[in-house]
Amino acid sequence: MSEEKLAFCSQAWVDYARSYLQRASANADLSGVSVTFNEVFTDAPSELDHDSDGRVGWYLRVHDGKLEVDRGILEAADLRITADYATTLPLARMVFSGNPDSVQEAARLVVVATEAGKMHRDGDEGVLATLPWLVKLHDVLAERTA
Repeated sequence: MSEEKLAFCSQAWVDYARSYLQRASANADLSGVSVTFNEVFTDAPSELDHDSDGRVGWYLRVHDGKLEVDRGILEAADLRITADYATTLPLARMVFSGNPDSVQEAARLVVVATEAGKMHRDGDEGVLATLPWLVKLHDVLAERTA
């Protein structure tokens, strides 16, 4: 039996991400690591309890040896990706491991979305490299994203 699908960027989806990341980082030394990553999605469906601007988001913060993952839109982040919800949803469902066609299609969709002004990245692109246990998160979430 397959596991329940979760609405993209819903509280249940973020809770699942948190649970996975806590397990994935359990043996990592987080002391001295300071990273804040935030994804913000515009024009989000109303059932996701978006803010007054129609946005939902989730963030990951590592600070003082602690990992924090929750829903929200932060004032500042080392890296923030802002994208249109409907544009991002197909990307969020793509599993990349063992699927080079998906990787190529995702890269194409990101370029198209960026050129159309529906996606932009702000901050330090290299900041997530300090979190090697983060690498499988996309596929783990993609498999559960409705």
